[in-house]
Amino acid sequence: MLSEVNNFHLNSSITCIEILKAVMAKKRENDVVILSKGHSAPAFYVILSELGLLSEDELRSFATLDGLPSHVIRGLPFIEVSSGSLGQGLSVANGIALASKLEGEERNVYVILGDGELDEGQIWEAAMTSSHYRLDNVIAIVDRNFRQLTGMTEEIMSKEPLAEKWNSFGWEVFEVENNAEKLLKLLFELDRVKGKPKVIIAKWE
Repeated sequence: MLSEVNNFHLNSSITCIEILKAVMAKKRENDVVILSKGHSAPAFYVILSELGLLSEDELRSFATLDGLPSHVIRGLPFIEVSSGSLGQGLSVANGIALASKLEGEERNVYVILGDGELDEGQIWEAAMTSSHYRLDNVIAIVDRNFRQLTGMTEEIMSKEPLAEKWNSFGWEVFEVENNAEKLLKLLFELDRVKGKPKVIIAKWE
């Protein structure tokens, strides 16, 4: 699919596939999935194809004028929030999660973040908001592949100690291998964690 477009964000999409498999297997009908690292849209399209919701011809239309967009947009199956500008997904997740609580609706909001995306200050403002409002229906998953567009994350902007940073912002933190089976098991366990937002750091080995 990506060979025709100079392997557009190939590595980022590959490391996102296991995360998406687990989240799509866990989500309930009214849950929301936000692909904040929207450049991993190819991984999402592959998942849709496996679910029978996109054809091979549609996959081949990726990033063409009338084809699949290079970043996910509202209107695609399971997509309620368009993405593209990095750093905004967690803020949007907070709004949906808080509104759901105010309306007495049980709904989890899964937001998939890139580790390079954590350079964006808005992420950490949003992290404080999630904690302040005790949004335990927000589940952030960081695709910790240690790479971003222009190089290695630790050389461009050090993220470590990443787990301690999230914990200091009032989040319940979990670290796991970037593997669909292990991620799915952990996602079910998170249902028992109440009173705090939750973040999974999914490490790509």
